[in-house]
Amino acid sequence: MIPLNKPKIDSLRIRIPLKKVSVNKNHQEFLRTITTVNNDGQILEEHIKTTYFNKNEIISASYAVKNHFGIEDFVYIGFSSKLLKTQYFNGINKDNINLCLDFINSEGLLKITKEQILSAECVDVDFCIDYSIDSEDGTVKDVVTVCNDLTRPLKQINAIPFTRNDNTGIQWGHRDKVGKSYKKKQFLKYYAKAIELKNHSVDFYESYLKDILNETVVDINGDVIAKGNSFFNDDKLMRVETTIKNKAHFKSYGYNVATLKQLLNLDLDTKFLEVFSRPMLYYMTGYREVIHNKKMTLSQRFKYEYCREVALRNRISIESAVPMIALKFQDGITPKIKRARNDLKKSLLEIINMAEVGKKTHLHNTKMWNEFIQEIQSKNLIP
Repeated sequence: MIPLNKPKIDSLRIRIPLKKVSVNKNHQEFLRTITTVNNDGQILEEHIKTTYFNKNEIISASYAVKNHFGIEDFVYIGFSSKLLKTQYFNGINKDNINLCLDFINSEGLLKITKEQILSAECVDVDFCIDYSIDSEDGTVKDVVTVCNDLTRPLKQINAIPFTRNDNTGIQWGHRDKVGKSYKKKQFLKYYAKAIELKNHSVDFYESYLKDILNETVVDINGDVIAKGNSFFNDDKLMRVETTIKNKAHFKSYGYNVATLKQLLNLDLDTKFLEVFSRPMLYYMTGYREVIHNKKMTLSQRFKYEYCREVALRNRISIESAVPMIALKFQDGITPKIKRARNDLKKSLLEIINMAEVGKKTHLHNTKMWNEFIQEIQSKNLIP
């Protein structure tokens, strides 16, 4: 089963003082001195391997030792719900954290106890929600198109849509490049989950998910109850992801979360949906229809489209483009030119108000499209 419409923990990193864990000194790479020599046996370089990720396995946690302010070494362990294998879609929670702990210990780099992992500080926590697009006329690609259209055309907002057959989605910002602006520019991503698994996590999908997602369930009489998981659909299954960077970031939402134990005890209820809606409202504006009607003359339509083009080119709102356009066509400081500039701004804003009339319908203007828009609004995917 794929739990839908419910927040869950997809991945995170934990931080533990290195002195508190038992390191395997016999591991071939981790925290071992790596020596590079030439053909003559001369040592060219020596360094201690402080990071590790097993690229040869389908699943691996990531490990890194870092020193903070030259005082103490910490080991960072990054892991995701892939450690849960067939329970992947359940997300990481207090009922399955032991599976993650057992996997980390089984990799053989270090040994940590249940108490140590629960008391570890957690950072870079990815939360996700899986949605099924139920509307007959809507797909994940349609959601991406609508979200891209609704993205505020501002220089500080970086939207990246991708609509290839093997990669469908849209993201705002970057997980690793947000810096200290994480509260305002919180990473947010919408994407087709089934497509991602089948094309970019192929070995994991084939090994742990394919059979259970496509199995046929029968009752005691052999009658088919369900044939495959109907929600696992390339066009319909969409995942929303966002990242909470640290304790201060959690605090901005009113949550006191520093350790893994506190994270697992979070109530991922309706109130928690703000973690997704706040960045969504920052990145996107309300759904609008550009009315193509007889009220607008050809001249007005031309002026409107020009304003829209300037706004898109400069990544600003269409209203913010008006002063730029007015100054371009009425440039001067004489009273006559100033009046003409103000009159032009006023007329352009009136034209914009004729077109931008608030939340209505899309150009498609069909009943099915309206139902699709209403669905993604009700699921808080758009404002």
